[in-house]
Amino acid sequence: MRDNLSLKWKTVELKSIADVTMGQSPKSEFYNEDFEGMPFLQGNKTFGDKYPSFELYTTSVKKVAKKSSVLMSVRAPVGDLNIAQEDICIGRGVCGLQMKKGDNEFLYYLLMANISNLINKESGTVFGSINKNDIETFEVTLPESLEDQKKILTILKDIDGKIEACKNMNRTLEDLLISIYNNWFVYFENCSEFKPDENFGKIPKSWSVEMLNNHVDFVTGVEPGSKNYHEKPEPNDIPFIRVGDLGSRDNMVFIDKSISKNKILVYDDIVLSLDATVGIVKMGLEGAYSTGMRKLVIKTDEINKSFLYCLVKSKRIQRIIETFATGTTILHAGKSIKHMDFVLPDKTTMDEFNKFGEPILSQILSNKKEIENLTQLRDELLPKLMSGEIDISKI
Repeated sequence: MRDNLSLKWKTVELKSIADVTMGQSPKSEFYNEDFEGMPFLQGNKTFGDKYPSFELYTTSVKKVAKKSSVLMSVRAPVGDLNIAQEDICIGRGVCGLQMKKGDNEFLYYLLMANISNLINKESGTVFGSINKNDIETFEVTLPESLEDQKKILTILKDIDGKIEACKNMNRTLEDLLISIYNNWFVYFENCSEFKPDENFGKIPKSWSVEMLNNHVDFVTGVEPGSKNYHEKPEPNDIPFIRVGDLGSRDNMVFIDKSISKNKILVYDDIVLSLDATVGIVKMGLEGAYSTGMRKLVIKTDEINKSFLYCLVKSKRIQRIIETFATGTTILHAGKSIKHMDFVLPDKTTMDEFNKFGEPILSQILSNKKEIENLTQLRDELLPKLMSGEIDISKI
């Protein structure tokens, strides 16, 4: 029951507050990747955290989601949300929504708070989908006053702004770290004397070519079986991280710690995916991890974590992973490990790099934790703000 009596709320069908435009796909012959025509979204493949990116453009436009429209996927997975930063041609997997009065970004948060209820309208047996009638007749509750809607929007935008600032900082820090790594260990800009090498062309005279598995253990994860997955954590449960969780998937599952076989990640561990979507490198994860990934454990004192992080993200190692990946539907790249070679610098250079790398990685992980905390705060506030449980007149 709503305790906030200072505001007037109304429950309405979505069509009374927003116009819905269902997508319609042009013929594929009009698609291109050369930025010709209008940006095109067939579905949610290139949805971002809040705004989409584009792989396709089209010179034949059927349906348009106007700039600032809320974009929603209407085919599996149903209910993903983004905001259009420009006019976009939308295909049959997407719809666009525009507020009749008020701010579209408020509509974005309103739908985010209610999306689980809308997904229950899914129809179909294989893919799942919702149609225009499902969307238009969906009931939502919101403040009657546009001013009160703006107050709610300001709170949520402020949190999302801080999240985006942390993400931008992390992108900048990682670009800086990778740039320093490339300059030192790919282009050898600080070196003047070289010797020939059959694989690398030339390398600094006092450095050597090594195999990565002589310096790092690639520890395979565990597969407890989907029957042991829990959607909500139970006593003694820990998160179970799969390869799909390294991307945009947010349906985290949990398993009992006792069946993890001690294949557990802590926050500063480096993990590398070698099955399915191969070559993903991540830090800042906690929980058990699947057999599709390897935890990288340094076993010599000749390399350090900041160097290793940059190395496995390097073009050379990524190319080796791709080259030795096998399979058609699902890729497997475990065999690539024994082919991963690299140029090992002298200890003085390695230690000097770590003076830059260690604090940068530390700041990236600190920012990532802040992002997680802010995201949790936003997700906890969102339904309370949108239901009136929190009295915004007192904020």
